[in-house]
Amino acid sequence: MKKKWGEPRSRQDVEAQIPESYLAKDPEAQERRKLSFLLQESAFSEHIPIFCIIDIDLLPAEEKALFDGYGIEPHAAILLGQTIAEPFLFAEQAAPGNRGDRISSCAELITLGYLMGFREKIEFQGYKTALIPPSPLPDAKLSHMMAASRKGVVGRSQRFLAGEYGAWHTIGLLLTDAPLMGGDYRYPDVTCDLCDGCRACLDACPCGALTDDGYDADRCHGYRNNPDNQEHASTHTVMKCMRCMTACDKKRIKELLK
Repeated sequence: MKKKWGEPRSRQDVEAQIPESYLAKDPEAQERRKLSFLLQESAFSEHIPIFCIIDIDLLPAEEKALFDGYGIEPHAAILLGQTIAEPFLFAEQAAPGNRGDRISSCAELITLGYLMGFREKIEFQGYKTALIPPSPLPDAKLSHMMAASRKGVVGRSQRFLAGEYGAWHTIGLLLTDAPLMGGDYRYPDVTCDLCDGCRACLDACPCGALTDDGYDADRCHGYRNNPDNQEHASTHTVMKCMRCMTACDKKRIKELLK
């Protein structure tokens, strides 16, 4: 999903991205295009590595149902995320004086910043939003929602594998009732199984939370929250198990996508 941010794009280049299904001349379609490109240009200008819009109205009923229950009737979902090169960005940090309560990791805070910024942009236009924060741990439902973008798949770890980045990312979703064009036209859709028989994440799990039968969240949480299984980088910073993420082989996935 890499983008050469400095490359100039002409109006013709931008218009060429619009699928034929969105080319109607009525005011609603024009507003859809205008708002979609406003958001896309914002993502480009802010150098947000992972950005994609899902047109929920075009999804099959089974996928569309995944987006129910968040307080609004969404027409679109926006993926916003940060790629991760260093697992330390997932270290959980507690501020002095807060009795050791978990605040968040740097990776999550970066993505939450993207989500809140885009929420403000959309609500300023008069639309409603619902924010789904990133999860540092496997979340099958969230992963299937993201997979509706067609820019990645749900891996054996139940994590969303975002194209060539695999599981090395933190991504959240912003649901909105705004009519938007679906897609991110920088990248082709992912049409293959990115796991392709790989068992690295299952074999790396130290507590048996990941198996061929699925993901046991209680077992995972119990292991991660046991102080004996944590590494304290400093007084207020703790590293918990992220082995199912770090075991994901990005080089193998890149070769698979060539």
